[in-house]
Amino acid sequence: MVEVVVSHGRRERRMSKKAVHRTVSYVLKKEKVSNGKISLVFVDDNAIKKINTKYLGHSWSTDVITFPIEVLPSLEAEIYINVRQARRQARQYRVSIANELTRLIVHGILHAVGYDDRRTNRRKEMFDLQERYVGLCFRNRRAI
Repeated sequence: MVEVVVSHGRRERRMSKKAVHRTVSYVLKKEKVSNGKISLVFVDDNAIKKINTKYLGHSWSTDVITFPIEVLPSLEAEIYINVRQARRQARQYRVSIANELTRLIVHGILHAVGYDDRRTNRRKEMFDLQERYVGLCFRNRRAI
């Protein structure tokens, strides 16, 4: 069983916990992960910039940061999602905020299970899989 823990900043709630749970469960099932704990924390620009600076040495805001804690035998990860950045990206890409938040959740989970987008050849593979999962989540009404 995979435990999903969802935390929101004071004003950062933009997706129901039920939709988050469904999205996480769906992607992990597709990735054949049946044991673990995923903590999703929805934050703002300032919080994610502090995390990015402190732990990754980057002094800027970003959309999602994943900290895989354990991969085997049981997956454990913390995923931080910047809701304000998601809102900006949703407008830029002309998608709903739920769609963009789903995309960031999927992206974070893929990092947690071991996908890497730092190298060009791996980036396309991860992006294609991410977009397939986002599409499937919405087609199957797993997120919104």
